[in-house]
Order: sequence, then C-alpha cells, then structure tokens
Amino acid sequence: MIRLLGSLAGMLLFSAMLLLVVDIRIYSNRGWLREKKYAKVIAWSYILLSLMICIGLLLYI
Repeated sequence: MIRLLGSLAGMLLFSAMLLLVVDIRIYSNRGWLREKKYAKVIAWSYILLSLMICIGLLLYI
C-alpha cells in the first residue's frame, strides 16, 4: 500500500509538471485562455494532492 501511494504521488507530481510546462505553453500560443486557466488549476491541485499523500506517508512511517 505504501508503494502504491508513493507511486501515485509521483505520478501526480509528474502530471502536474507536464501540465504546467507543456500544456500551458500550448494554450498560450493558441490563445486559449480558459483552457490555460483550467490547466493551472488542475496542475496545482495535483501538486497539493501529491504533497498531502507524501506528508501522510511520512507521518504513517
């Protein structure tokens, strides 16, 4: 279970970084402001969820 949660936190963090780096640039170049805003919100929520899982794992171990 600990490995599963650790892997989930890593995947969430990786997905958030891809959203922040790649998708936001694509949406900025095409002028899609609403999609850019939603990508930022989803990415930061992924980062927050990943940090919560990591803190939970550190407290559990």
